[in-house]
Amino acid sequence: MAVFDFKRLNRLRMIYRIVQTMLVALLFYTALNFQHHFALKGRPDQFIKSVLVALIMQLIFIFPVYKLACSDAGIELDGSVSGLSAEQLSVLRKKRMLGDLWKLCAVAFFIVFVFLAPSADKASGVSMVLAGILFSFLLTCLMYFQCFNFSAKKRMKSL
Repeated sequence: MAVFDFKRLNRLRMIYRIVQTMLVALLFYTALNFQHHFALKGRPDQFIKSVLVALIMQLIFIFPVYKLACSDAGIELDGSVSGLSAEQLSVLRKKRMLGDLWKLCAVAFFIVFVFLAPSADKASGVSMVLAGILFSFLLTCLMYFQCFNFSAKKRMKSL
């Protein structure tokens, strides 16, 4: 029977909880700023539309983000077994790097989307799209951390 050392995984879960708290605060702050911005422009309905865009994007991203978070939690759990060989550690490192590559691709998608959007001065609906993308990015990051913590806790209890 394998002996597990959850010290690293528990630290990672604690860090993710702190990051989640900061993301919720950032989401709240940006939502208030965008709501104020849209109210000054006389278009408060655009704020609601941007929130709806973010929610629709969340529905699209929920399954891939959940699968990635569960996979990453499984890799971290496999890495918490004491007495792993160098070959096993190499395989786990490659799996971690693949997961990190997927996360980097997701962040790059949001960054490229924002930078390729035209200026808010040129089109009236750009602010709404940018707000929706920013909300979706923050919610996607928040969802990843929540799914990771949920999956890791569930797997730790089953062992």
